[in-house]
Amino acid sequence: RDIDASPLGIPAGLTPYLDLPRELPLQVLLPDLPAVRLSTGGAVISGAAYDAIDADMVDMETFAVARACMTHGVPLAGLRGVSDGAADLNHMDDWQAYLHIIDEKLAAVVDRILAAAAN
Repeated sequence: RDIDASPLGIPAGLTPYLDLPRELPLQVLLPDLPAVRLSTGGAVISGAAYDAIDADMVDMETFAVARACMTHGVPLAGLRGVSDGAADLNHMDDWQAYLHIIDEKLAAVVDRILAAAAN
């Protein structure tokens, strides 16, 4: 999202020298799990900065993990938990406040995925 190699003639938002589109579809694991558009980049986004991003969520890791999986032919499904929101992050405690809840919810989804795979 925040890469800008436009001085090299590469449209903003595209990673130079990769033949990949701006958006990569990820597998839907369970039909009732919400599917969102995830924007990845190198900047921490909080508060009003979300308004400028054309996606439902942002993170810093998923693109790197997706590239590693593509390189090695490993399938990827992304599960992300939202740890921030409309308010600006002002301190590490702001970011950590909901991590225990996110962990519990992600663990429940992993359990459902494993149960579905067993069936």
